[in-house]
Order: sequence, then C-alpha cells, then structure tokens
Amino acid sequence: MTEEINAGLEGVIVGATELSNVEGEIGRLTYRGESIETLVQRDFAAVLNWLMTGEWLDADQCGELDRWLADESELNAVESRVLEQLPRDTHPMAALQALAPIVDLVPTGQAPAWLDEQWVPGMVLAARINAAVRVWHNLSQRGEVFAVPAGLGFQEKLLYGINGSAPGAQALQAINTTQILQLDHSFNAGTFAGRVIASTGASLSASVAGSLGALSGPLHGGADEAAVTMAREIGSPEKADGWVRDALANKVKIMGMGHREYKRLDPRAAILKPMARQFCEGTEWQTLMETLVAVEDTCQDVFSAKGKEIHANLEFYKGAVYLALGIPERYFTSLFACSRVFGWISHFHEFNREPRLIRPRALYTGR
Repeated sequence: MTEEINAGLEGVIVGATELSNVEGEIGRLTYRGESIETLVQRDFAAVLNWLMTGEWLDADQCGELDRWLADESELNAVESRVLEQLPRDTHPMAALQALAPIVDLVPTGQAPAWLDEQWVPGMVLAARINAAVRVWHNLSQRGEVFAVPAGLGFQEKLLYGINGSAPGAQALQAINTTQILQLDHSFNAGTFAGRVIASTGASLSASVAGSLGALSGPLHGGADEAAVTMAREIGSPEKADGWVRDALANKVKIMGMGHREYKRLDPRAAILKPMARQFCEGTEWQTLMETLVAVEDTCQDVFSAKGKEIHANLEFYKGAVYLALGIPERYFTSLFACSRVFGWISHFHEFNREPRLIRPRALYTGR
C-alpha cells in the first residue's frame, strides 16, 4: 500500500496562531482580527505593536516606539566589520542571513518604559536588520556609508540612508503602506521555517536567520525582484501579450502571478496596485509599471479562456513602488525582510508558549 505524500503541505494544519488570518476563498487578510484595509490607514509602529502584543498605542507611545527603533537602527563595530568584510557582490539577503545570528540584542538606549521586556531583544534585532540593509546598500553600491541626520523616524531613516536625502510625504506614505502589508501572512514558508527552527530550542536570532534564508527564494520573497526583471526583459506594454502567451505555452512560471492561498484577488495587491500606478505616473518607472499591468491583463485573458481565474499577488507590483522610492531591485527582498521580521519575532514568541519539536515522517523509497 502506497502512502499519500503531501510534499507542499497544502491544507495540512500544523499549528495555531492568533497573529494573522489568510482567508483565501474570500480574499481577506487580517492581523489579530483587524482588516488589512483598515490597518494601512495607521502608522507602521502602531500596527507592528498591535501584531506583536495585541495592544494599540496612543499617539505619544507610537511616536516613542518609532523614534526608539530608529535610534536602535545602527550597527556596532563588530556588526559593521562583518558587512565590511563581505564581497561587494554578495546579495543583500545573504548579507542579512550572515549578520543575523551575531547581532547584539542588547539595546543601546532605553526602551520605552511601557514595552514588555520580552519584546525588547526582538525589536532590537529588527532594528539592526533595518540598519544592515541601509549599510550594505551604501557599502556595495557607493563604497561608503552615508551619515544620516539624527531625529529621523524608523522608515524615514532607512529611505534617507539609501537615497542620501530626506524622503517626501508621498514616499513616507508609500513605504508605510507597503511595509504594513508585509508584516505577517500566517504560515508562509519563511514563517514556518522560523517556527521549525524555534521548535529545536534554538535562539531567536537563529530562527530569524532561517526565515531570512527561506524568504530569499524566488518562489517566496524573491518574486518581487523577479517580476521587475521580467518587465525589464519584456521592455514595453505593447510586447507583453506575445511574451506572456509564449511563456505560458512553454510552461514558464510568471513570477508574482497567482497565489497558493488566495482564490480571489490578493487584498494586499488590491491596495498596492493603484498606489503603484499613481506613484509611478510621470516618472521613469511608468513604462515598467504599464508593462506589469499588461502582463497581468494577458494572464487573466489566457486563464479566463480556460475557465480559470488568476490575479497578481503582492510581490508583482511592489517592485514598482520600491523603484520609485529609490530602492534598486537587488534590495527589494531585504526591504520585505525589514517588515516581515516583526512577524517572525511574533511567531517565535507565540510558538514558544507551548513548544514542541517539529519532526515530520518521511516515506522511505530506497532499497
């Protein structure tokens, strides 16, 4: 008798979470019961604290948390040397995965008095990852690290550090929205990888390092970079129809199209797509954005003719927003990590309330 194998674990319930709920049949995503459409109207610091702790901050607390995270977004001498010694062509995700296990989780400044101590090391790690993206971008792209003025907010400091100038209000709104959309997404590959590592009794840093490795793959977080690479290869919206039909006929996967969980439109993409169109209009990225739209239109035509439905997911249009923010495509997934790390930390603590070693069984097919 041959036992059934479900290699992708589709539909297999492996644990419980209070953090986020993906309702793919109706196209809804919630963090602790709050819809993503409502959450993007709030500040990033308020939403990450809601996800992690289940508590809403008042305006003063939100500002204090944002400033503290920004202040902690600096690397110490040892952490800086690790990045300085890496080959300059190292992918940003590999740089983050190298750095995460050795980050000093002790804050350099006083954490907000109202913040429970259990969250402090994780938030420090998240802040250092944010700093590492900025520093590695400077080292690998410019050969030196920009001096960033004091007093900037968490997201503002990251954008300033990458572009060398203060971001405007539209840019800050765009990064706030995009990063909120990426904070958590139930038991995706990166999150589940982190929970597996946590189940062994490994440290928070080890769990996050594993999640970073999973996120780097093109079938997970790396799809944002792959979608932009595809649009560049196509060249213009007029060429998209023929390119897509040829790709589908040859069984080429179009990165960022469709989602295993969502049977309807990904609610994150529903928010991001119109924002991306508006943000790219009249810029050097307008043609690329129009090419992405044309690719999705053709995909929908082809699948509709077969009686199927397909939509772009979050990753498909996110790259256009990041490009307009001055972020090179090589850094897209690391920006994703700057947000999702707060979800990974939340899952680490949630899992460790009732830890159990994750040890599935394999079907032996050898001699």
